[in-house]
Amino acid sequence: MLRFQQKMILAFLLFILLPIIILGFVSYKISSTTLQQKISSQTVQTLKAVDRNVMASVSEVDAFSDYVISSGEIQSYLNTNDQTSMIDFYNKQQAVAGMMLGNSQIADFILYRESGGATHLRDTQIPAFEKFRSSPFYQQIIKEKGRPVWLTPSEDQPFTQDKRFSFTLGRVVKDINTLNNLGYVILDVNMNLFDSIFKDVQEGTAYGMLVNQNGRIVYSLNRELIGKPFAINHFSDIQSKKSGYLIDKWDGEKSLITYMPSSFHTGSSSSSLMMISIKPWKEISNDITHIRNMTLLIVGLALIIAGLFNLFYLKRISLFIQELLKDMKLAEKGTLSIRMRRYKIKELENIAIGFNNMIARIQRLLKEVETEQERKREAQFKVLQQQINPHFLYNTLESINALASLNGQKDISKMTINLGKLLRISINGGYEVKVKDELRHVMSYLEIQKVRYDNRFSYEVEVEKALEYQPVLKLILQPLVENILIHAFDQDHTGLIKIRGTIRNGHGQFLIEDNGKGMEHNVLLKLNRLEEDRPKHGGHGIRNVQERLELYYGKNYGLMICSSENEGTTFRISFPIQGDKHV
Repeated sequence: MLRFQQKMILAFLLFILLPIIILGFVSYKISSTTLQQKISSQTVQTLKAVDRNVMASVSEVDAFSDYVISSGEIQSYLNTNDQTSMIDFYNKQQAVAGMMLGNSQIADFILYRESGGATHLRDTQIPAFEKFRSSPFYQQIIKEKGRPVWLTPSEDQPFTQDKRFSFTLGRVVKDINTLNNLGYVILDVNMNLFDSIFKDVQEGTAYGMLVNQNGRIVYSLNRELIGKPFAINHFSDIQSKKSGYLIDKWDGEKSLITYMPSSFHTGSSSSSLMMISIKPWKEISNDITHIRNMTLLIVGLALIIAGLFNLFYLKRISLFIQELLKDMKLAEKGTLSIRMRRYKIKELENIAIGFNNMIARIQRLLKEVETEQERKREAQFKVLQQQINPHFLYNTLESINALASLNGQKDISKMTINLGKLLRISINGGYEVKVKDELRHVMSYLEIQKVRYDNRFSYEVEVEKALEYQPVLKLILQPLVENILIHAFDQDHTGLIKIRGTIRNGHGQFLIEDNGKGMEHNVLLKLNRLEEDRPKHGGHGIRNVQERLELYYGKNYGLMICSSENEGTTFRISFPIQGDKHV
Protein backbone atom coordinates (compact mmCIF):
# COMPACT_ATOMS: atom_id res chain seq x y z
CA MET A 1 0.00 0.00 0.00
CA LEU A 2 1.50 3.31 -1.09
CA ARG A 3 1.93 6.04 1.48
CA PHE A 4 0.40 9.46 0.95
CA GLN A 5 3.77 11.01 0.13
CA GLN A 6 4.49 8.31 -2.47
CA LYS A 7 1.04 8.83 -3.98
CA MET A 8 1.68 12.56 -4.29
CA ILE A 9 5.06 11.98 -6.02
CA LEU A 10 3.45 9.45 -8.36
CA ALA A 11 0.64 11.91 -9.12
CA PHE A 12 3.23 14.62 -9.81
CA LEU A 13 5.04 12.35 -12.24
CA LEU A 14 1.84 11.24 -13.97
CA PHE A 15 0.03 14.55 -14.18
CA ILE A 16 2.98 16.88 -14.77
CA LEU A 17 5.93 14.98 -16.20
CA LEU A 18 3.90 12.69 -18.43
CA PRO A 19 2.10 15.59 -20.18
CA ILE A 20 5.45 17.37 -20.61
CA ILE A 21 6.98 14.28 -22.22
CA ILE A 22 3.93 13.77 -24.44
CA LEU A 23 3.90 17.46 -25.37
CA GLY A 24 7.61 17.35 -26.20
CA PHE A 25 7.21 14.20 -28.27
CA VAL A 26 4.19 15.58 -30.14
CA SER A 27 5.97 18.91 -30.68
CA TYR A 28 9.02 17.11 -32.02
CA LYS A 29 6.90 15.03 -34.39
CA ILE A 30 4.85 18.00 -35.57
CA SER A 31 7.97 20.12 -36.03
CA SER A 32 9.68 17.28 -37.86
CA THR A 33 6.73 16.76 -40.20
CA THR A 34 6.30 20.49 -40.76
CA LEU A 35 9.99 20.91 -41.47
CA GLN A 36 9.90 17.98 -43.91
CA GLN A 37 6.95 19.50 -45.73
CA LYS A 38 8.50 22.97 -45.78
CA ILE A 39 11.91 21.82 -47.00
CA SER A 40 10.37 19.44 -49.53
CA SER A 41 8.06 22.18 -50.81
CA GLN A 42 11.03 24.50 -51.23
CA THR A 43 13.03 21.73 -52.85
CA VAL A 44 10.21 20.96 -55.29
CA GLN A 45 10.21 24.60 -56.34
CA THR A 46 13.97 24.41 -56.82
CA LEU A 47 13.60 21.20 -58.84
CA LYS A 48 11.00 22.87 -61.02
CA ALA A 49 13.43 25.69 -61.75
CA VAL A 50 16.18 23.15 -62.47
CA ASP A 51 13.82 21.23 -64.74
CA ARG A 52 13.06 24.40 -66.70
CA ASN A 53 16.80 25.04 -67.09
CA VAL A 54 17.36 21.43 -68.17
CA MET A 55 14.66 21.77 -70.79
CA ALA A 56 16.20 25.04 -71.94
CA SER A 57 19.56 23.29 -72.46
CA VAL A 58 17.88 20.32 -74.15
CA SER A 59 15.88 22.68 -76.37
CA GLU A 60 19.11 24.44 -77.33
CA VAL A 61 20.65 21.16 -78.47
CA ASP A 62 17.39 20.19 -80.22
CA ALA A 63 17.39 23.55 -82.03
CA PHE A 64 20.96 22.99 -83.14
CA SER A 65 20.00 19.56 -84.49
CA ASP A 66 17.05 21.20 -86.30
CA TYR A 67 19.48 23.55 -88.03
CA VAL A 68 21.74 20.66 -88.98
CA ILE A 69 19.08 18.41 -90.52
CA SER A 70 17.50 21.31 -92.42
CA SER A 71 20.81 22.65 -93.72
CA GLY A 72 20.97 22.71 -97.57
CA GLU A 73 24.60 21.55 -97.49
CA ILE A 74 23.66 18.52 -95.34
CA GLN A 75 20.74 17.79 -97.64
CA SER A 76 23.05 18.10 -100.71
CA TYR A 77 25.72 15.94 -99.13
CA LEU A 78 23.30 13.14 -98.25
CA ASN A 79 21.67 13.25 -101.69
CA THR A 80 24.97 12.48 -103.43
CA ASN A 81 27.37 9.63 -103.12
CA ASP A 82 30.47 11.82 -103.41
CA GLN A 83 32.70 10.96 -100.49
CA THR A 84 34.67 14.17 -100.88
CA SER A 85 31.66 16.42 -100.79
CA MET A 86 31.87 16.53 -97.03
CA ILE A 87 35.33 18.13 -97.33
CA ASP A 88 33.87 20.67 -99.71
CA PHE A 89 31.11 21.22 -97.14
CA TYR A 90 33.68 22.15 -94.48
CA ASN A 91 35.68 24.28 -96.89
CA LYS A 92 32.70 26.18 -98.24
CA GLN A 93 30.59 26.56 -95.11
CA GLN A 94 32.97 27.98 -92.57
CA ALA A 95 30.11 29.66 -90.73
CA VAL A 96 28.30 26.34 -90.24
CA ALA A 97 31.46 24.58 -89.24
CA GLY A 98 32.28 27.38 -86.83
CA MET A 99 28.86 27.07 -85.22
CA MET A 100 29.20 23.30 -84.85
CA LEU A 101 32.74 23.37 -83.53
CA GLY A 102 32.05 26.46 -81.41
CA ASN A 103 29.24 24.74 -79.53
CA SER A 104 31.04 23.53 -76.42
CA GLN A 105 28.26 21.13 -75.54
CA ILE A 106 28.74 19.06 -78.72
CA ALA A 107 31.58 16.57 -78.29
CA ASP A 108 31.15 14.79 -81.64
CA PHE A 109 29.10 15.02 -84.81
CA ILE A 110 28.27 11.83 -86.75
CA LEU A 111 26.41 11.67 -90.05
CA TYR A 112 25.21 8.37 -91.55
CA ARG A 113 23.92 8.10 -95.13
CA GLU A 114 20.88 5.97 -95.83
CA SER A 115 22.89 4.26 -98.49
CA GLY A 116 25.75 3.51 -96.08
CA GLY A 117 28.89 5.22 -94.94
CA ALA A 118 29.47 7.74 -92.16
CA THR A 119 31.34 10.95 -91.41
CA HIS A 120 32.15 12.50 -88.02
CA LEU A 121 34.26 15.30 -86.60
CA ARG A 122 36.48 13.52 -84.10
CA ASP A 123 39.14 11.08 -85.04
CA THR A 124 37.62 8.21 -83.09
CA GLN A 125 36.18 4.88 -84.03
CA ILE A 126 32.45 4.76 -84.54
CA PRO A 127 30.09 1.83 -85.24
CA ALA A 128 29.64 0.83 -88.84
CA PHE A 129 26.34 1.71 -90.45
CA GLU A 130 25.15 -1.90 -90.40
CA LYS A 131 25.87 -2.23 -86.70
CA PHE A 132 24.14 1.08 -86.11
CA ARG A 133 21.06 -0.15 -88.00
CA SER A 134 20.85 -3.24 -85.78
CA SER A 135 20.83 -1.23 -82.54
CA PRO A 136 17.63 -0.38 -80.50
CA PHE A 137 18.71 3.25 -80.78
CA TYR A 138 18.24 3.13 -84.56
CA GLN A 139 14.81 1.50 -84.15
CA GLN A 140 13.70 4.27 -81.81
CA ILE A 141 15.01 6.97 -84.21
CA ILE A 142 13.01 5.45 -87.05
CA LYS A 143 9.95 5.21 -84.80
CA GLU A 144 10.08 8.89 -83.93
CA LYS A 145 10.12 9.90 -87.65
CA GLY A 146 12.46 12.84 -87.34
CA ARG A 147 11.85 13.86 -83.75
CA PRO A 148 14.91 13.92 -81.45
CA VAL A 149 15.73 10.74 -79.59
CA TRP A 150 18.07 10.97 -76.58
CA LEU A 151 20.26 8.17 -75.35
CA THR A 152 21.14 8.57 -71.67
CA PRO A 153 24.51 7.68 -70.10
CA SER A 154 22.94 4.82 -68.16
CA GLU A 155 22.05 3.06 -71.42
CA ASP A 156 24.26 1.23 -73.89
CA GLN A 157 26.36 3.88 -75.67
CA PRO A 158 27.80 2.56 -78.96
CA PHE A 159 29.19 6.00 -79.92
CA THR A 160 31.49 6.64 -76.92
CA GLN A 161 34.31 4.18 -77.19
CA ASP A 162 36.46 5.98 -74.63
CA LYS A 163 34.08 4.88 -71.82
CA ARG A 164 33.15 8.42 -70.92
CA PHE A 165 29.63 9.43 -69.93
CA SER A 166 27.64 11.51 -72.36
CA PHE A 167 24.18 12.11 -73.75
CA THR A 168 23.57 11.11 -77.35
CA LEU A 169 20.97 12.70 -79.61
CA GLY A 170 19.87 10.95 -82.78
CA ARG A 171 17.49 12.04 -85.55
CA VAL A 172 16.42 11.01 -89.05
CA VAL A 173 17.44 13.43 -91.79
CA LYS A 174 14.61 13.59 -94.29
CA ASP A 175 14.60 15.04 -97.77
CA ILE A 176 12.82 18.35 -97.46
CA ASN A 177 11.20 17.78 -100.84
CA THR A 178 10.19 14.11 -100.76
CA LEU A 179 10.38 13.43 -97.01
CA ASN A 180 12.38 10.30 -97.75
CA ASN A 181 15.04 9.24 -95.27
CA LEU A 182 18.40 10.62 -96.42
CA GLY A 183 20.46 9.68 -93.43
CA TYR A 184 20.92 9.99 -89.67
CA VAL A 185 22.61 12.62 -87.56
CA ILE A 186 24.15 11.68 -84.22
CA LEU A 187 25.23 14.37 -81.72
CA ASP A 188 27.46 13.37 -78.82
CA VAL A 189 26.56 15.84 -76.04
CA ASN A 190 28.94 16.52 -73.13
CA MET A 191 27.83 15.57 -69.61
CA ASN A 192 28.58 19.06 -68.36
CA LEU A 193 25.46 20.17 -70.22
CA PHE A 194 23.55 19.93 -66.91
CA ASP A 195 26.38 20.45 -64.42
CA SER A 196 25.89 24.17 -63.89
CA ILE A 197 22.15 23.62 -63.56
CA PHE A 198 22.30 20.89 -60.92
CA LYS A 199 24.77 22.86 -58.85
CA ASP A 200 21.73 24.94 -57.78
CA VAL A 201 20.35 21.86 -56.03
CA GLN A 202 23.63 21.02 -54.35
CA GLU A 203 23.83 22.52 -50.87
CA GLY A 204 26.22 21.04 -48.31
CA THR A 205 25.92 17.29 -48.68
CA ALA A 206 22.59 17.57 -50.52
CA TYR A 207 22.58 16.90 -54.25
CA GLY A 208 20.24 16.20 -57.16
CA MET A 209 20.03 13.64 -59.94
CA LEU A 210 17.96 12.33 -62.84
CA VAL A 211 16.54 8.81 -62.54
CA ASN A 212 14.63 6.85 -65.20
CA GLN A 213 11.58 4.67 -64.65
CA ASN A 214 13.74 1.55 -64.43
CA GLY A 215 15.44 2.92 -61.34
CA ARG A 216 18.78 3.73 -63.02
CA ILE A 217 20.58 6.97 -62.30
CA VAL A 218 20.78 8.88 -65.60
CA TYR A 219 22.66 11.93 -64.42
CA SER A 220 24.43 13.15 -61.30
CA LEU A 221 27.26 15.53 -60.52
CA ASN A 222 28.87 12.52 -58.90
CA ARG A 223 29.80 10.61 -62.06
CA GLU A 224 30.37 7.42 -60.08
CA LEU A 225 26.61 7.14 -59.49
CA ILE A 226 25.65 7.27 -63.18
CA GLY A 227 24.32 3.96 -64.39
CA LYS A 228 23.91 2.56 -60.88
CA PRO A 229 20.46 1.65 -59.47
CA PHE A 230 18.69 4.17 -57.28
CA ALA A 231 18.40 1.70 -54.39
CA ILE A 232 15.81 2.78 -51.81
CA ASN A 233 13.04 0.79 -50.15
CA HIS A 234 10.15 2.94 -51.40
CA PHE A 235 11.10 3.49 -55.03
CA SER A 236 7.54 2.53 -56.05
CA ASP A 237 6.38 5.87 -54.57
CA ILE A 238 8.70 7.69 -56.98
CA GLN A 239 7.40 5.64 -59.92
CA SER A 240 3.94 7.10 -59.30
CA LYS A 241 5.02 10.09 -61.46
CA LYS A 242 3.81 12.60 -58.88
CA SER A 243 5.63 15.18 -56.81
CA GLY A 244 6.29 14.35 -53.18
CA TYR A 245 8.80 13.42 -50.54
CA LEU A 246 9.70 10.48 -48.35
CA ILE A 247 12.13 9.49 -45.63
CA ASP A 248 14.33 6.57 -46.65
CA LYS A 249 17.88 5.33 -46.43
CA TRP A 250 20.22 6.30 -49.24
CA ASP A 251 23.79 5.06 -49.25
CA GLY A 252 23.22 3.73 -45.70
CA GLU A 253 22.14 7.12 -44.33
CA LYS A 254 18.66 8.32 -43.41
CA SER A 255 17.72 11.00 -45.91
CA LEU A 256 14.86 13.24 -47.02
CA ILE A 257 14.19 12.38 -50.68
CA THR A 258 12.15 14.88 -52.71
CA TYR A 259 11.02 13.96 -56.21
CA MET A 260 9.02 15.28 -59.16
CA PRO A 261 8.51 14.18 -62.81
CA SER A 262 10.83 15.86 -65.30
CA SER A 263 9.68 17.48 -68.52
CA PHE A 264 12.71 15.97 -70.27
CA HIS A 265 11.60 12.89 -72.31
CA THR A 266 14.34 10.99 -74.09
CA GLY A 267 12.04 9.21 -76.52
CA SER A 268 13.42 5.79 -75.56
CA SER A 269 11.60 2.96 -73.79
CA SER A 270 12.34 4.51 -70.43
CA SER A 271 11.76 8.04 -71.66
CA SER A 272 10.09 9.36 -68.45
CA LEU A 273 12.65 10.79 -66.03
CA MET A 274 12.34 11.93 -62.42
CA MET A 275 14.07 14.89 -60.82
CA ILE A 276 15.34 13.81 -57.41
CA SER A 277 16.91 15.74 -54.52
CA ILE A 278 18.61 13.95 -51.63
CA LYS A 279 19.27 15.66 -48.30
CA PRO A 280 20.78 13.79 -45.32
CA TRP A 281 18.34 13.82 -42.43
CA LYS A 282 20.99 14.75 -39.89
CA GLU A 283 21.38 18.15 -41.54
CA ILE A 284 17.64 18.75 -41.45
CA SER A 285 17.21 17.44 -37.92
CA ASN A 286 19.70 20.00 -36.64
CA ASP A 287 16.88 22.54 -36.86
CA ILE A 288 14.57 20.52 -34.59
CA THR A 289 17.13 18.82 -32.36
CA HIS A 290 16.85 21.72 -29.93
CA ILE A 291 13.16 20.82 -29.44
CA ARG A 292 14.14 17.32 -28.36
CA ASN A 293 16.96 18.64 -26.21
CA MET A 294 14.71 21.25 -24.65
CA THR A 295 12.12 18.57 -23.84
CA LEU A 296 14.77 16.44 -22.17
CA LEU A 297 16.04 19.49 -20.29
CA ILE A 298 12.53 20.33 -19.07
CA VAL A 299 11.98 16.72 -17.96
CA GLY A 300 15.27 16.80 -16.09
CA LEU A 301 14.41 20.11 -14.43
CA ALA A 302 10.96 18.77 -13.56
CA LEU A 303 12.56 15.76 -11.87
CA ILE A 304 14.82 18.05 -9.86
CA ILE A 305 11.85 20.26 -8.96
CA ALA A 306 9.88 17.15 -7.98
CA GLY A 307 12.69 16.14 -5.63
CA LEU A 308 12.90 19.61 -4.09
CA PHE A 309 9.09 19.82 -3.93
CA ASN A 310 9.02 16.51 -2.10
CA LEU A 311 11.83 17.52 0.28
CA PHE A 312 10.72 21.04 1.22
CA TYR A 313 6.95 20.99 0.78
CA LEU A 314 5.31 17.65 0.10
CA LYS A 315 7.05 15.94 2.99
CA ARG A 316 5.77 18.60 5.39
CA ILE A 317 2.25 18.29 4.02
CA SER A 318 2.43 14.51 4.34
CA LEU A 319 3.62 14.72 7.96
CA PHE A 320 0.89 17.28 8.68
CA ILE A 321 -1.83 15.04 7.25
CA GLN A 322 -0.51 12.05 9.20
CA GLU A 323 -0.52 14.06 12.43
CA LEU A 324 -3.99 15.43 11.64
CA LEU A 325 -5.35 11.92 11.06
CA LYS A 326 -3.78 10.71 14.31
CA ASP A 327 -5.29 13.60 16.29
CA MET A 328 -8.69 13.10 14.60
CA LYS A 329 -8.68 9.44 15.64
CA LEU A 330 -7.84 10.46 19.23
CA ALA A 331 -10.64 13.03 19.15
CA GLU A 332 -13.01 10.39 17.78
CA LYS A 333 -12.17 8.18 20.78
CA GLY A 334 -12.98 11.06 23.15
CA THR A 335 -9.53 12.50 23.88
CA LEU A 336 -10.32 16.20 23.55
CA SER A 337 -7.24 17.51 25.33
CA ILE A 338 -5.10 17.14 22.17
CA ARG A 339 -3.83 20.19 20.33
CA MET A 340 -1.92 20.41 17.02
CA ARG A 341 1.44 22.18 16.97
CA ARG A 342 2.19 25.28 14.92
CA TYR A 343 3.46 25.08 11.31
CA LYS A 344 5.51 27.45 9.19
CA ILE A 345 3.32 26.97 6.10
CA LYS A 346 0.46 29.45 6.42
CA GLU A 347 -2.26 27.17 5.03
CA LEU A 348 -1.27 24.31 7.34
CA GLU A 349 -1.11 26.73 10.25
CA ASN A 350 -4.68 27.89 9.50
CA ILE A 351 -5.90 24.28 9.36
CA ALA A 352 -4.15 23.48 12.65
CA ILE A 353 -5.66 26.56 14.33
CA GLY A 354 -9.09 25.66 12.96
CA PHE A 355 -8.76 22.09 14.25
CA ASN A 356 -7.68 23.29 17.69
CA ASN A 357 -10.57 25.78 17.82
CA MET A 358 -13.00 23.08 16.76
CA ILE A 359 -11.78 20.70 19.49
CA ALA A 360 -11.98 23.50 22.09
CA ARG A 361 -15.50 24.37 20.97
CA ILE A 362 -16.54 20.71 21.12
CA GLN A 363 -15.19 20.61 24.67
CA ARG A 364 -17.22 23.68 25.62
CA LEU A 365 -20.34 22.30 23.95
CA LEU A 366 -19.97 18.99 25.73
CA LYS A 367 -19.63 20.81 29.05
CA GLU A 368 -22.69 22.89 28.21
CA VAL A 369 -24.62 19.76 27.26
CA GLU A 370 -23.56 18.07 30.49
CA THR A 371 -24.66 21.14 32.47
CA GLU A 372 -27.95 21.30 30.57
CA GLN A 373 -28.58 17.60 31.13
CA GLU A 374 -27.90 18.06 34.81
CA ARG A 375 -30.38 20.91 34.92
CA LYS A 376 -32.95 18.81 33.10
CA ARG A 377 -32.47 15.97 35.57
CA GLU A 378 -32.94 18.39 38.45
CA ALA A 379 -36.07 19.83 36.81
CA GLN A 380 -37.46 16.37 36.14
CA PHE A 381 -36.75 15.44 39.74
CA LYS A 382 -38.59 18.54 40.97
CA VAL A 383 -41.54 17.70 38.71
CA LEU A 384 -41.59 14.17 40.03
CA GLN A 385 -41.49 15.54 43.55
CA GLN A 386 -44.38 17.86 42.77
CA GLN A 387 -46.35 14.95 41.32
CA ILE A 388 -45.95 12.74 44.39
CA ASN A 389 -49.31 11.45 45.35
CA PRO A 390 -51.53 14.00 43.49
CA HIS A 391 -54.56 12.02 44.65
CA PHE A 392 -53.83 13.26 48.14
CA LEU A 393 -54.29 16.83 46.87
CA TYR A 394 -57.50 15.90 45.04
CA ASN A 395 -58.90 14.12 48.13
CA THR A 396 -58.08 17.17 50.28
CA LEU A 397 -59.94 19.46 47.86
CA GLU A 398 -62.93 17.05 47.96
CA SER A 399 -62.90 17.25 51.75
CA ILE A 400 -62.91 21.06 51.64
CA ASN A 401 -65.77 20.94 49.11
CA ALA A 402 -67.81 18.60 51.36
CA LEU A 403 -67.18 20.77 54.40
CA ALA A 404 -68.20 23.95 52.51
CA SER A 405 -71.41 22.27 51.30
CA LEU A 406 -72.33 21.17 54.81
CA ASN A 407 -71.86 24.73 56.05
CA GLY A 408 -73.78 26.24 53.16
CA GLN A 409 -70.73 27.94 51.56
CA LYS A 410 -71.65 27.45 47.93
CA ASP A 411 -69.02 29.85 46.56
CA ILE A 412 -66.25 28.05 48.43
CA SER A 413 -67.58 24.72 47.17
CA LYS A 414 -67.73 26.00 43.57
CA MET A 415 -64.21 27.41 43.73
CA THR A 416 -62.88 24.14 45.19
CA ILE A 417 -64.45 22.09 42.40
CA ASN A 418 -63.07 24.38 39.68
CA LEU A 419 -59.64 24.45 41.31
CA GLY A 420 -59.57 20.66 41.20
CA LYS A 421 -60.35 20.75 37.49
CA LEU A 422 -57.56 23.28 36.95
CA LEU A 423 -55.04 21.16 38.79
CA ARG A 424 -55.95 17.99 36.92
CA ILE A 425 -55.02 19.55 33.58
CA SER A 426 -51.98 21.42 34.93
CA ILE A 427 -50.41 18.47 36.73
CA ASN A 428 -51.40 15.49 34.62
CA GLY A 429 -50.69 14.58 30.99
CA GLY A 430 -48.12 15.60 28.37
CA TYR A 431 -47.73 18.76 26.33
CA GLU A 432 -51.03 18.52 24.46
CA VAL A 433 -54.67 18.06 25.46
CA LYS A 434 -57.87 17.96 23.49
CA VAL A 435 -59.48 21.30 22.65
CA LYS A 436 -62.49 20.52 24.84
CA ASP A 437 -60.20 19.86 27.83
CA GLU A 438 -58.34 23.13 27.25
CA LEU A 439 -61.70 24.93 27.14
CA ARG A 440 -62.84 23.20 30.35
CA HIS A 441 -59.62 24.32 32.02
CA VAL A 442 -60.08 27.99 31.07
CA MET A 443 -63.77 27.87 32.00
CA SER A 444 -62.85 26.51 35.45
CA TYR A 445 -60.42 29.38 35.82
CA LEU A 446 -63.07 31.90 34.77
CA GLU A 447 -65.59 30.48 37.25
CA ILE A 448 -63.06 30.88 40.06
CA GLN A 449 -62.32 34.46 38.96
CA LYS A 450 -66.04 35.31 38.76
CA VAL A 451 -66.31 34.56 42.47
CA ARG A 452 -63.20 36.59 43.14
CA TYR A 453 -64.37 39.57 41.04
CA ASP A 454 -67.92 39.35 42.35
CA ASN A 455 -69.37 38.60 38.91
CA ARG A 456 -68.22 41.89 37.38
CA PHE A 457 -67.62 40.11 34.07
CA SER A 458 -69.19 37.37 31.97
CA TYR A 459 -67.89 35.03 29.30
CA GLU A 460 -69.09 33.17 26.22
CA VAL A 461 -67.55 30.04 24.64
CA GLU A 462 -68.39 28.92 21.11
CA VAL A 463 -66.34 26.15 19.44
CA GLU A 464 -67.02 24.11 16.31
CA LYS A 465 -67.73 20.45 17.01
CA ALA A 466 -65.07 19.34 14.53
CA LEU A 467 -62.42 21.16 16.57
CA GLU A 468 -63.30 19.87 20.05
CA TYR A 469 -61.41 16.59 19.70
CA GLN A 470 -58.34 18.00 17.98
CA PRO A 471 -55.11 18.07 20.07
CA VAL A 472 -53.73 21.45 21.11
CA LEU A 473 -50.88 22.68 23.30
CA LYS A 474 -52.27 22.95 26.81
CA LEU A 475 -52.42 26.09 29.01
CA ILE A 476 -52.51 28.59 26.13
CA LEU A 477 -55.95 30.15 26.85
CA GLN A 478 -55.71 30.69 30.62
CA PRO A 479 -52.71 33.12 30.51
CA LEU A 480 -54.49 35.28 27.93
CA VAL A 481 -57.73 35.34 29.92
CA GLU A 482 -55.74 36.19 33.05
CA ASN A 483 -54.10 39.11 31.18
CA ILE A 484 -57.57 40.38 30.17
CA LEU A 485 -58.87 40.24 33.75
CA ILE A 486 -55.81 42.11 35.07
CA HIS A 487 -55.40 44.81 32.41
CA ALA A 488 -58.61 45.15 30.37
CA PHE A 489 -61.38 45.90 32.93
CA ASP A 490 -61.83 48.77 35.36
CA GLN A 491 -63.66 48.67 38.72
CA ASP A 492 -66.72 50.30 37.16
CA HIS A 493 -66.61 48.34 33.89
CA THR A 494 -68.73 45.26 33.21
CA GLY A 495 -66.56 43.05 31.08
CA LEU A 496 -67.34 40.43 28.45
CA ILE A 497 -64.92 37.75 27.27
CA LYS A 498 -65.71 35.76 24.15
CA ILE A 499 -63.83 32.58 23.23
CA ARG A 500 -64.40 31.14 19.76
CA GLY A 501 -62.80 28.13 18.10
CA THR A 502 -62.88 27.42 14.35
CA ILE A 503 -61.10 25.50 11.59
CA ARG A 504 -59.96 27.78 8.76
CA ASN A 505 -57.77 26.90 5.78
CA GLY A 506 -56.93 23.55 7.35
CA HIS A 507 -55.64 25.09 10.61
CA GLY A 508 -57.13 25.40 14.07
CA GLN A 509 -57.84 28.90 15.38
CA PHE A 510 -58.86 30.47 18.71
CA LEU A 511 -60.20 34.03 18.97
CA ILE A 512 -60.28 35.53 22.49
CA GLU A 513 -62.05 38.90 22.49
CA ASP A 514 -62.83 41.40 25.25
CA ASN A 515 -64.63 44.73 25.43
CA GLY A 516 -62.02 46.28 27.70
CA LYS A 517 -60.00 49.45 27.41
CA GLY A 518 -57.62 48.10 24.74
CA MET A 519 -53.88 48.73 24.42
CA GLU A 520 -51.69 51.65 23.48
CA HIS A 521 -50.17 51.44 20.02
CA ASN A 522 -46.52 51.17 21.14
CA VAL A 523 -47.37 48.44 23.64
CA LEU A 524 -49.24 46.53 20.93
CA LEU A 525 -46.22 46.71 18.58
CA LYS A 526 -43.88 45.39 21.24
CA LEU A 527 -46.20 42.54 22.17
CA ASN A 528 -46.52 41.59 18.50
CA ARG A 529 -42.67 41.54 18.39
CA LEU A 530 -42.47 44.16 15.66
CA GLU A 531 -39.82 45.92 17.72
CA GLU A 532 -36.83 44.27 19.32
CA ASP A 533 -37.29 45.75 22.80
CA ARG A 534 -40.20 44.27 24.69
CA PRO A 535 -42.00 45.75 27.68
CA LYS A 536 -40.02 45.26 30.84
CA HIS A 537 -43.14 44.98 32.95
CA GLY A 538 -46.31 43.10 32.08
CA GLY A 539 -47.10 40.76 29.21
CA HIS A 540 -45.11 37.82 30.59
CA GLY A 541 -48.04 35.43 30.18
CA ILE A 542 -48.61 36.57 26.58
CA ARG A 543 -44.91 36.13 25.68
CA ASN A 544 -44.92 32.72 27.37
CA VAL A 545 -47.81 31.58 25.19
CA GLN A 546 -46.24 32.96 22.01
CA GLU A 547 -42.85 31.36 22.68
CA ARG A 548 -44.34 27.98 23.56
CA LEU A 549 -46.48 27.97 20.41
CA GLU A 550 -43.49 28.80 18.18
CA LEU A 551 -41.20 26.28 19.88
CA TYR A 552 -43.77 23.51 19.65
CA TYR A 553 -45.43 24.21 16.29
CA GLY A 554 -42.87 26.33 14.45
CA LYS A 555 -42.71 29.90 13.15
CA ASN A 556 -45.77 29.44 10.90
CA TYR A 557 -48.06 29.28 13.95
CA GLY A 558 -48.43 31.37 17.06
CA LEU A 559 -50.19 34.36 18.57
CA MET A 560 -51.35 37.66 17.04
CA ILE A 561 -52.90 40.60 18.92
CA CYS A 562 -55.26 43.21 17.50
CA SER A 563 -56.30 46.13 19.71
CA SER A 564 -57.34 49.78 19.74
CA GLU A 565 -57.62 52.08 22.72
CA ASN A 566 -61.12 51.96 24.34
CA GLU A 567 -62.27 49.41 21.73
CA GLY A 568 -61.14 46.15 23.27
CA THR A 569 -58.57 43.54 22.31
CA THR A 570 -58.62 40.37 20.20
CA PHE A 571 -56.09 37.53 20.58
CA ARG A 572 -55.79 35.09 17.68
CA ILE A 573 -54.08 31.74 18.22
CA SER A 574 -53.33 29.51 15.22
CA PHE A 575 -52.23 25.89 15.53
CA PRO A 576 -52.12 22.86 13.24
CA ILE A 577 -54.76 20.20 13.31
CA GLN A 578 -53.87 16.49 13.13
CA GLY A 579 -51.58 15.63 10.21
CA ASP A 580 -50.16 19.17 9.94
CA LYS A 581 -48.13 19.45 13.13
CA HIS A 582 -44.68 21.02 12.74
CA VAL A 583 -41.98 18.53 13.65
